[in-house]
Amino acid sequence: MSGRSIHGVLVALMAAASAAQAQPVTSAPIALQGAGPYHRLTLPLAIYGRAAYGDLSDLRVQNAAGHAVPYAWLRNEAAAPRTASQAVPIFALPGNAASGDTALAFTVRPDGSLALASKTIAKPNDATQWLIDVSQVKGSLLQARFEVAPDARGLFAFRLEASDDLRQWRSVGSDEQLVRLTHGGQTIERMAVELGNLRTRFLRLRWSDPQHGAPLAKVEIDGVQEVEPVAPIEWSGALKPERCAEDYCDYLLPRGLPVQSLRIDLADINTLAQVGVSGLVDAAPASATPPQFVPRNPLYALRHSQRRTTALPTGPGEAPLLDTVVYRLAQAGGEARSPVLALDGAVYSRLRLRTAGPVSVLGATPPTIAVGATPRTLVFLSQGSAPFSLAWRAATDKGTVQGAVPGAPLALSTLIPGYAADKPVAADGASVTLPVAAVEAAVAAAALAPVPVPEAAPHDPSRKWWLWGALGGGLLLLAGMAWSLFASLRKDGAPTD
Repeated sequence: MSGRSIHGVLVALMAAASAAQAQPVTSAPIALQGAGPYHRLTLPLAIYGRAAYGDLSDLRVQNAAGHAVPYAWLRNEAAAPRTASQAVPIFALPGNAASGDTALAFTVRPDGSLALASKTIAKPNDATQWLIDVSQVKGSLLQARFEVAPDARGLFAFRLEASDDLRQWRSVGSDEQLVRLTHGGQTIERMAVELGNLRTRFLRLRWSDPQHGAPLAKVEIDGVQEVEPVAPIEWSGALKPERCAEDYCDYLLPRGLPVQSLRIDLADINTLAQVGVSGLVDAAPASATPPQFVPRNPLYALRHSQRRTTALPTGPGEAPLLDTVVYRLAQAGGEARSPVLALDGAVYSRLRLRTAGPVSVLGATPPTIAVGATPRTLVFLSQGSAPFSLAWRAATDKGTVQGAVPGAPLALSTLIPGYAADKPVAADGASVTLPVAAVEAAVAAAALAPVPVPEAAPHDPSRKWWLWGALGGGLLLLAGMAWSLFASLRKDGAPTD
C-alpha cells in the first residue's frame, strides 16, 4: 500500500471519528399558520431533553437572519393554580334519549344552566345515561368525582361525551370505569375520573352495559381557573425497570421532564398490591444553581391530602409523592385496572415503586410505567423575515447568568400592548418538529424491546483481562500501520540511482 493510500485511510478514519463526536443539533425550523404578527407555539416534550436548563430559559426564537425575536410564555407555570370544587346538577336519561333528542327535554336558563322542559327523565335505577350540567363551572375541568348508591358493587364501565348545545357531542378520552370491589378483605374504590382541562358546558355519561349501570347520587367537579386553554397531556412510551431490589423497582425517566401523571401497567392479571411512589434526583454539584422553574399539578394538590397517615418507609434521597393500591383484576364486566395517578409536576431522574413486602407482589414480571406531562406554550412576535426557528443550548454555559443574553422571554404584558389577563391571547398557530437523533431512536427502541429485567451480574476477573487484551491488540495494529506509513514515505523520498 502506498503512502498516499495509507494517508487517505487515516484521513477517512479521522473524519469518521470526528463525525461520531459531532455537536448535537441545537435548532429546529418553525412552521407558521396565518399572517400573525403573533404566533402561538406549543413545544414538544422532547425539548426538555435537549435544553440546557430545566426551566427552558435558554430557548430562543430566531428569524432568517439569526436574530432573536421577542417571545413570552403563555402561562405562568410557577404560579399556584386557583382551583375550586362544586357539586353540579345531574339528570337521569332513559335509553331512548338519542343524540339528537337530548336537547328536547331541557331549556336553557339566562345564566346558561339547564331546566327540565319535559317529563322524559328516567328514574336513577333505570337510567342508561346521565346528563351532567357543568355550565356554571369556571375555567377548565380537572376531574369529576362521582358518588353512587351505597349498596352499589362492581365494575361500571362508561364513556363520556361533551357538548356546548346538547345536539353535537364529541367523545372525551377513552373508556372509563367506576369501581367498588372487595378483594382479599380490602375494599377498592375508584370514583374519580380525570377530565384533562376540558372546556365544555355539558357532559353525558353513557354506561357501556346499560343493564349494569350504577345509580348516581352526586357528581362534583374540580376545576381550575385558566384563561388560556391548556395543551393536552402527552405520554411517554412504556418504560421498563432500570433495576429491581428486594422491595422496590427504579425507572429511569426522560431527562428534564416535569412529570405530572403516572400510569402503572401490571403484567399479570389478578394482581393487587400496595405501593409507594417516590421521586429520585441525581446529586448535583455544589456549585450548580438549581432551576427556579417548578411546575405545579393542581390535581396532585387536590389529591395530596388523601395520602395515608402511615406511608411506606423510604430511603435516603427519596421524595415520597403518594401511596396507593395498584391492581389488575378480572371481572364479569371486563378488567378493572388502577387509574392514572397525579404527580406533583417536578423533575426527577427516576421514579421508585416501593412495595409493602417483596417486589414480587407486583407479579412475576415487574410492571412497566408511562409518564405524562403538559407541554408548555409560548407566544412570539414574527419580527424580521421568515423562516423562523427554535434554538436552544445543548449544555449549560459556565459563568453565564440565565436570561442575560438577548432574546430572553418577556412578560406577556410587555410583548403584547394592551394585554388583558382575563382574555385569551389573539395569536395564529405555529408548530415545530424536533430532529430525532440516532441515539434517541436507539434508546426508544430499547425501552420497548421485550427483554427481561437484568440481574446484577457477578464480577468476572477474566472480562477485565479480555478488555485489556483487546485494547493492546488495537494499539499494536495502529503501530503497524504507522510503521508501514513511515517506511513507505522513506522509500518514496529516497534518491533515484
